[in-house]
Amino acid sequence: MFSVAKAKRQQQMFSVAKAKRQQQMFSVAKAKRQQQMFSVAKAKRQQQMFYLCESEASATKRSVGTEINHTL
Repeated sequence: MFSVAKAKRQQQMFSVAKAKRQQQMFSVAKAKRQQQMFSVAKAKRQQQMFYLCESEASATKRSVGTEINHTL
């Protein structure tokens, strides 16, 4: 009887340990995916900001002699 109870406790402990490891692995994988998604979103925003700044710069370029005279 003692052996059966001991075996059941060991099996339960093993099951609990296995579940904890699986949960930790899932949490790590989830965190990595979230970090990758954040990095991709950040890179896209930086790229959009770069293109926006570049388009503003090219829109404000004027040929020499065609500058707006602010003294009028």
